[in-house]
Amino acid sequence: MLRIMGVLFTDDIPEPRDVVLICLVDACKILARILSRSEYAEAEERIEQVRQMDLIGQSVSRAIQKMTLDEEPEQRRVASKALPPRAPGLPLVGNALSMMGDIRSFLTKQYLQLGPIFSVQALDRTFIVLAGPEANLFLARQGKTHLRSRELWMDFTAELGATRLVIGMDGGEHFRLRRALKRGYSRSYITSHLATTIDIAQREIAEWPLNVPLAGLYSLQRIITEQLGVLCTNTSPREYLDDLIPFFNSLLLSRLTHHRPRLFMYTPRLRRARKRVHALYEHILAVHETSPGNGREPDLIDDLLDLHHNDPQFMPETDLIGAALGPFIAGLDTSAGVSAFTLYALLKHPELLAPTKAEADALFAAGIPTSATLHKLDVIPRVAMEALRMYPIAPALRRTVSNSFEFAGYRIPAGTHVIIATTVPHHLPEYFPNPERFDIDRYTAERREHKQPGVYAPFGLGPHRCLGNGFAEVQIAMTLATILHKTELQLEPPNYELKVRQAPLPKVDKSFKFRLLQRR
Repeated sequence: MLRIMGVLFTDDIPEPRDVVLICLVDACKILARILSRSEYAEAEERIEQVRQMDLIGQSVSRAIQKMTLDEEPEQRRVASKALPPRAPGLPLVGNALSMMGDIRSFLTKQYLQLGPIFSVQALDRTFIVLAGPEANLFLARQGKTHLRSRELWMDFTAELGATRLVIGMDGGEHFRLRRALKRGYSRSYITSHLATTIDIAQREIAEWPLNVPLAGLYSLQRIITEQLGVLCTNTSPREYLDDLIPFFNSLLLSRLTHHRPRLFMYTPRLRRARKRVHALYEHILAVHETSPGNGREPDLIDDLLDLHHNDPQFMPETDLIGAALGPFIAGLDTSAGVSAFTLYALLKHPELLAPTKAEADALFAAGIPTSATLHKLDVIPRVAMEALRMYPIAPALRRTVSNSFEFAGYRIPAGTHVIIATTVPHHLPEYFPNPERFDIDRYTAERREHKQPGVYAPFGLGPHRCLGNGFAEVQIAMTLATILHKTELQLEPPNYELKVRQAPLPKVDKSFKFRLLQRR
C-alpha cells in the first residue's frame, strides 16, 4: 500500500505490476473508501493516467466495474435493524454525568446489559457505542475505511495554532505523516539511546529528598518529559514543565472532552502558559537551525523539518508547532500516567516488588543496559501490561463515520458520531478471569490472555494506533527499572488506596505520593 500511495501522490513512474494493482483496487472502489473525498479527487486524474498505461489494467477495470454494477441492487436489499438500544439516563443531561466519570466502567455496564452496540446521550449529543472484542476487531480491520478522527481534534488543533495534527488526520495524508515521524517515535530509536534515557532518570532521582512525601505523578512527569525532550527534540523542557502541564491539561478539558467552557483557555494563568509553550517551540526550532552534526544526532524534529523543506505544501510552517510539541502532548498524560499507575501497583503489592527489584538489579549488573539485555526483561513489562489493562489511559475512542457500515445487525450512517469502547474487554471475566485482580501472570506464555483476538487494546487499534507505543514500552520499563535499582520507596501513607482522576484522561490522583526511604 505504501508503494501504491507513492504512485498516486508523486510523479514516480509505476512498475507494471502496480499499474494492474491500481486498476484493480480502484475498480473495486477500495481507493474511494480508504481515501477522503478531497484526497480521491486529487488522485483521480493520476488514477486515470495510470489506467491508460496498460491494456490489461483497462480490461480489469471494465470487468470489475461490470460485476460491481450487477451486484449493487442485490446488496441494497440487505436489511438491517432500525435503531440500537439506548442506555438509560437522566432527563435533559442523558448519560453526560456517567460519561464524565469512570467512562470505562459505565460503558462496560451498558455492554453487559445492552450488547455490543447501543446509543448514549450527553446533553444534546448522541453517540453510537461499539463495544466488545467484535468492535475492536472492526476498528482494527475496517476502521480506515469507515471512520475518521478529524472532527474530534479540530478545536484542539486550532487552539494550538495549527491546522492539522497527525492524530487528527485521516487517509493518505495521515499515512504519509506517520511514516515521516515513525523513526523518531520508534522502539529502535529509544533503544539506541538507553544510556541517555537512564541518565536522565538517575539525575531526577538524585534530586528526590529523603523521607519527604513526593507527588507520584509529578515526579514521573519530570522524568518522562525530560527524556522525551532530550531524545526527540534535543531540548530540555525542564524550565517549561510547570506551564506545559496546565496548558495541555486545560486544552484537553476545554477543546477535546468539553469538561470546561471554551473561555477556560483565556484566564491570565493559561495565557502565560500559552506564551511559555510557544517559547519552548521557538527554542526547539532554534536548536535545529543547523543540520545534524557537530555533536548533535538527527532526531524527530530533523525528520519533521526535512518533510517541511522537501514539501512545504504538505507540511507548511503553520503545522510545525503541533508536530514539534507532539512528544510532550503524548508523554504528559500517557507515558507518565502509565508509569505512575505501574509504580503504585508495585508499591501496593510487595509480592511483586521483590522480583521486579531483582530483575532491575540483574539488568544493571553489567553496567548500562543494552538492547540485548533489555530483551531479558520479563517481570517489569508484565507489570506495566497489567497496569495498562486495569488502568487504561485511553479507555475509549471517539470517531465520526465517514462511510456507512453495518455492525451487529444495525446500519450506521455516514456522519454518525461513534465511540469505540476499546477497553471494555479488559474487565470481562470470560477473557480475563478475576478481572479486578492485579495478576501479571496473565501475560505468561502459558496463559497469554491478552492474545485473544480483540480483547487487549491499551494503545488503541486501527490506523490511529499509538505511533509511539514501542518507544513508550521501552521508556516506561527503563524508567521503572532505574527507580527500582536506585531507591527504596514506600507508599505515603503505607495503606494508601488508589484514587483516579478521570478527566481529561484517567490518571492517578494528586493524593498518590511515595516516600524515598533510602538510596541504593
